[in-house]
Amino acid sequence: MFESAALPAPEALTAATDAELVDLVTALDRERCRLDALGLRAVAELRERRLAEHSGLAPADVDDPAQLTADQVLATELCAALRIGSGTAHARITSARELTEDLPATLDAYAAGAIHFGHVAAVRGTSALLAERLVTADGTDGDPLYADDALRRARAELEKTCLVGVERLSRAQLARRLKRFLARAAGGHVLTVAHARQTTPFLRVEPCDDGVNAHVSGFLPLAEGLRLDAYLDGCADATHPEDPRGVDAEGRTHARRRVDAFLDSVSAARAGSSAAPTAQVHVTVAATTLLGLDDDPAEVVTPTSAITVTADVARDLAADATWRRILTDPVGAVLDVGARTYRPSADVARRVRARSTTCVFPGCVRPAQHCDLDHVTPFAQGGETTVDNLAPECRHHHRVKTHTRWRLRRRDRGWRWTSPTGHTYDTDDEPPPY
Repeated sequence: MFESAALPAPEALTAATDAELVDLVTALDRERCRLDALGLRAVAELRERRLAEHSGLAPADVDDPAQLTADQVLATELCAALRIGSGTAHARITSARELTEDLPATLDAYAAGAIHFGHVAAVRGTSALLAERLVTADGTDGDPLYADDALRRARAELEKTCLVGVERLSRAQLARRLKRFLARAAGGHVLTVAHARQTTPFLRVEPCDDGVNAHVSGFLPLAEGLRLDAYLDGCADATHPEDPRGVDAEGRTHARRRVDAFLDSVSAARAGSSAAPTAQVHVTVAATTLLGLDDDPAEVVTPTSAITVTADVARDLAADATWRRILTDPVGAVLDVGARTYRPSADVARRVRARSTTCVFPGCVRPAQHCDLDHVTPFAQGGETTVDNLAPECRHHHRVKTHTRWRLRRRDRGWRWTSPTGHTYDTDDEPPPY
């Protein structure tokens, strides 16, 4: 239905004058803004349809990971269609909602090519501050600066005042205009900002793109970082076994307990204690790599991530590991076993998670060991509890498959998801490297 407009061939650029090239760059930049604005309107339209289709789901602003919202259903579609992460998809949905509902004049200017993405971001930032809370005399949060109808009027005034002649302003010039508007709107009050309002501590271990380092609050060898990540998760889970990912009796979230575990380990080290809970880091590596005959990469799964690491990191992690043999066919597919019970046996579960190390939804990297094992053909409809009929799905994508019109079927060494719009997305199993 929708096709891209014809563009000049790259070889035609050499015959263009400097002025023509500048005109082309300008025209393309304006067209990029128009297309992005049109995309945001399309996302907003999809959002309205998902809200109508899934009116029984939780409201979009519910901050509860255990509840499925219509925005999450839409985000799932965008993740698969655009090959983007959940955070990026939700950011796009939020942008579409804010611009269509709160800042329509800004979106119109964007669609006309009069302003760039940077201008839009600056207006959105000031618009968000209009709803921030005031700081009281004792330093705590007070009431919002504007709310409800007053907030809508303030945002309309912001656009009316600050977008006059905006096509002639740089982002920096618009930012100064926005600051002056905010100063007048705040009436001398101090506004808090998002990062200053964050009070829940956390400690995160993330692998870096170079594949040999992990980021904590500095840098350290990746293998040690992965062990640390698994150790902290094990400590946090052990302190609240009834609901490892929930809030404990002291009001501590899982993230807070990870921080406490880190601090406790530092205190224990100073005291000379060596006690530590058991935590697992799964390494899938070829025997030839361990023997030093090649340097093929390996797969590592911790309680919070599934990544590819270099041969050196894999050897380091495997040096003090407990090994489990997994038999595969010559091309790496894990062999199957049959079952007619609903809950898979430990052996079947291990084989499923060895075949698919992460959630099988496109782009999702939730480690399989923390995913639900879902029957592709439901058990109640005759689906067997076998390796071929089980798929690791994170709780969110499991709910999406169960409660919406997303469908999943097995492909040869992979999976095919079909979205409510009829689009299909294929994912492949990545077999162990032996």
